[in-house]
Amino acid sequence: MAKDAKMIIEAALYAAGRPLSIEQIAEIAKIDNLEYVDELVRQLIREYEERNSALEIVALPGSKYVLQLKPSYSNKISNVASRGLLSLGELKTLAYIALKQPIEQSKVAKARGSHSYKHIKKLEELGFLKFERAGRTKIFQTTEMFADYFGFDHEPRKLKQQLRWRIRKEGIQTRLDAQPEATQEPEESES
Repeated sequence: MAKDAKMIIEAALYAAGRPLSIEQIAEIAKIDNLEYVDELVRQLIREYEERNSALEIVALPGSKYVLQLKPSYSNKISNVASRGLLSLGELKTLAYIALKQPIEQSKVAKARGSHSYKHIKKLEELGFLKFERAGRTKIFQTTEMFADYFGFDHEPRKLKQQLRWRIRKEGIQTRLDAQPEATQEPEESES
């Protein structure tokens, strides 16, 4: 029973391609005892560590887990990677918010275009963004889950420094400070 349950959990984490909560994992595995599911996931984490795999299961805040490629292998296989959790446009919107946080939604839309509203909705659903209201305005910033998932510090100032360093290190050409969307790539290429 435990072996089958672990295999179902592993398959769910792989197929999801995104973080799953312990409740979601329990529902998929059809197990009512959350503590038991948590123990099975932790056993899987240890098994991945012991076999020194290129993959890892990472525990995230909020009792969420994700099966992912270890960061040290990401660059080595980037030319064959087929899909990511986020589209290029969503990543650009997320990076813009991370660098400018806290930032008003209207400023994100002005810099990234009207499609950024869809991006923000998805990023919120994934747990990468949170907001506070200031009247009718939403002010966004990244979450601890964002920092953990992408390997950044939780403190916003340090996170921004680390993100800028990673952008320079990877040689990524950015237009994060560009003006409205007309100066950026067409929406079709980013969605």
